[in-house]
Amino acid sequence: MNITCAPQTTKSLRRPRQVKPASAVPAKRGQDGHLMRRASYGHVLLGAGPYGLSGSTESTISSPASIRRESPSRTPTTAFSLTEGNLRGPVDQSNSPCCPPRLPQAPSTKKPSQPGFGLTWSQAEQAVYDFRTKFMPFFPFVVLDPDVSAQSILAKKPLLFRSIMLVAAQLTLAKQREITKSILAYVGHRLLMLEERDLGLLQGLLVFIAWGEPDFYWDQRITSLTYLAMGYAHNLAITRPPPTMQQKLLLAIHPKDVKEALIGHSFDSVLEESHTPEEQRAFLGCQYLLSMNSSQFGRDGVLKGDYVNRCLNSLVRPTDFGADFILDKMIRFQQIVEQISEKLAVPSNVDGTRVFTISMSNEMQSIRNQLDQLFANMAREHRQFVLFWAIHNYVLVRLYLPASNLSRPTDEVAAHHQRQCMLYCLQAATSFFATVLSMGPEAFVFRTFTSFSEMLFVLVAVSRLQLVEIEGWDLKEARKMLDLAATLQGLISNFRSVVNLRKQRAAEAAGAAGVNLAPDTSDDEKNDRFLKYATKLEWIKNWFEAQLSGGPAVPGEPQAGSGSSNWAPENPAWNPFMFGFLGDPDWNIEF
Repeated sequence: MNITCAPQTTKSLRRPRQVKPASAVPAKRGQDGHLMRRASYGHVLLGAGPYGLSGSTESTISSPASIRRESPSRTPTTAFSLTEGNLRGPVDQSNSPCCPPRLPQAPSTKKPSQPGFGLTWSQAEQAVYDFRTKFMPFFPFVVLDPDVSAQSILAKKPLLFRSIMLVAAQLTLAKQREITKSILAYVGHRLLMLEERDLGLLQGLLVFIAWGEPDFYWDQRITSLTYLAMGYAHNLAITRPPPTMQQKLLLAIHPKDVKEALIGHSFDSVLEESHTPEEQRAFLGCQYLLSMNSSQFGRDGVLKGDYVNRCLNSLVRPTDFGADFILDKMIRFQQIVEQISEKLAVPSNVDGTRVFTISMSNEMQSIRNQLDQLFANMAREHRQFVLFWAIHNYVLVRLYLPASNLSRPTDEVAAHHQRQCMLYCLQAATSFFATVLSMGPEAFVFRTFTSFSEMLFVLVAVSRLQLVEIEGWDLKEARKMLDLAATLQGLISNFRSVVNLRKQRAAEAAGAAGVNLAPDTSDDEKNDRFLKYATKLEWIKNWFEAQLSGGPAVPGEPQAGSGSSNWAPENPAWNPFMFGFLGDPDWNIEF
C-alpha cells in the first residue's frame, strides 16, 4: 500500500488508567467499635434484568419539589478487589464491568421557596419543634436532631416532612385530608412505581402509620401500610446485621452463584460494619408497629430474634434516659405482650372443657415478675412515667384476663387462684383508667394509635369482668370497684374537648401566620377521629348500661361481624360487643 512508517508526532488524548487511592477520611465508628455502614440502600437484589438480577450501589435521591423521577446520583467509589487468595489494593469501580458507568453529579443545594400546602416557613418550623418535643417521645423510632430545620427536612426527606406537617401542624381537617392524600400518593409513586430506596421514605411512612391512620381498629389499611413498611425495611437491608469480615471474604472469593458474586463485588470495605442508630431505630419501629398490629388482631408475634436485642443493646446507654431509653422500654413491654399471647393461649373449643389450672397461675406469676422487674428502674421524675405506668397496667390486664375465659375448676385452690387473677386484672384496669383520665384532653393529641388501642382493649376487658358469670366471682363488687359508665363518660368528655381544642388552635395558627386555610366541610367534621371515638364510646356506654339493666340491645351502630357464627359465645348469656368498634372478631379476646 506504499505507507511510510514514521514516529508519532502528536500527543495522545487518552490518559492511562490510574489506580485511585482509598479515601483518607477515617470511617465513622459506632459505639461498639465497628464501622458505621454508609446510608446507601442500593443493595444487590433480585430484580429486573436479563438474568433476573440487578446490581445497584447507590440509592435514588428524590427531589422534594416534584414527583418526577430523577437520574440516580452516582459518584465513583473505591472498592477493595478480592481475588483467589489475595486482597488486592483499592480499585476504581466506576468502570467495573458489573456496574453501569457512573456520571458524577453535583448535589443540589437549592432549597424550596415554600413548604407547600399553603403553609409558611414559620408554621413549618413550629410544627417541627412541636413534633420533636411533644410527639416524638411517644414514638422514639424517628428522632430529629435538635438543630435540624424544616427546610432541611423537606430537602432531604420530603415524605417525612409531609408526615410531620400532618401530625404536628395546627391545620384544619380539610387541610389534613389534603396532606393525607398527598402522602398516600407519594408513597405509591416513590416506593412502588419508582422503587426508590431511601431511609427518609421509611421514616415518613412510620410517622404516618403511628399518627395519621385513625381507623386502627379495622384490620384494613393500617395493616397494609404496616406490612408495607416492614417489607420496605427488608429492601433497605436494615432488618439483619451487615455481613462480617469473614462472610465478605467468602462471598468475594468463593461465591456459590451469580447473586453471591455480585454481592461480593459490591463491597467497598472488608472491615466489619454496623447499621447506623437511625437505621436501627427505623427497623425497631417497623417491628414494634407490626407487633402491635399482630397482637391487636390475634396474629403471631414478631419481636423475636437476636438482632432485635442487638439493636437495643447498641442504642441504649445506662446513663441516658432520653429517646432510646423510652424506645427500649416500649419494645420490652411489647415483647412481654407477645410472650403472654404465646404462653397463655387458650384453645378455642365449645365443649366447656377449658378449665383454669394452677400451672397457668404459676406462669402468670412468672411473667408478672418479669414485668415488675422491667418497670423497677423507672423513676417517677421521668417525663414519660405516666406513659409507662399506663402501659404497665395495660400489660397486667392482658396477663390476667385469660383467667376469665376459663371455666371454674373443681379444685378449690385452683378456683381461688382464678378469682384472684380476675381481681388483679380489674385492679390493673382501675389504675389504668385513673392514669389515662388524669392526663387531660391535650395529652391525647400527642398519643399514637397504640395508646387508643390499649384503651380499647382495657375497656373490653372491664366489660367482660363486670358481666361474665363465673361461680364465686362477685359481680356486684366488681362493678363497685370500677364504674365503667362513669369512666366512659370521662373519656367521651376528653375526646370532645380535643375536637374543640383542635378547631381553636387551627384558627389561631392561621390567624397568626396570616394564611387562609380551607374550611372544614360537614364530611370533614364527621370524620374527625376524636369525634368518631367519642361517638362510638357513647354507644358503648349505652350498650353497657342496657346490659346492666337487662334491657334490649341499643340499635344504630354497625355490626362488627359479617356472620353470627364468628361471635357465637360459649355461654349463651354472654353478649359480646357488636358495635363495629373492634373491627374484627379475632381481637385476641375470647368472649
